[in-house]
Amino acid sequence: MNNIIDYCNLNSNELWLVFRIYIASALPVVMSFYFCLKRKISYHYSLTLIITFFIASFGWELWMTYGLAGGLPVNLRRSDALNCAIPLHLNWLLNSLADVLVVWVGLFLLKIIYINTSPFLKWKWRAFFILLLWFVAQNIYVEAFLYHLQLGSNGDISWAPFHPLGSRFNPILFEIMGRPITLQSQSSWILMTPLIYYLSIYLYKKFN
Repeated sequence: MNNIIDYCNLNSNELWLVFRIYIASALPVVMSFYFCLKRKISYHYSLTLIITFFIASFGWELWMTYGLAGGLPVNLRRSDALNCAIPLHLNWLLNSLADVLVVWVGLFLLKIIYINTSPFLKWKWRAFFILLLWFVAQNIYVEAFLYHLQLGSNGDISWAPFHPLGSRFNPILFEIMGRPITLQSQSSWILMTPLIYYLSIYLYKKFN
């Protein structure tokens, strides 16, 4: 870790950011290997998480990393130190894996809350709103504290399938400690919620 700090000249805030990103992206990989070896994860959960990775990657992470449709690539939206610690071509992969962790935690919350029955037998609005609350809450944290100034409201973020309005219409919804929370950054997880919940129900009924 000291070698990374010295080589990339990370300050304390940047180091804490890099640490959280690598941990969040490594956890689903480590957990997947562990639960597969122990055979403690069901087939429908595994498929949901695998599909989540591809939805997140092609839904917004690749677009935001490379600025594919009218935006700036991420290496032009952050410091040289962060570009050193998180290379451009690795950025989308790490973020997509972290998105898998977010969904995994959301499904786990439903499993705890619905301990005596399954929330995936049919559509339950309470379960849907639990997922929505978790997805949006964690994304507000990401925008306000993790990727602050990398997800600006000044039109530098690419359009993406899960950011259908693009940066041309990206109003600030509110601020936390002076840090803007924008519509575009939140739209990905708002759109993700019904898709993930429907997918979970479909796969659960198909394989159980």
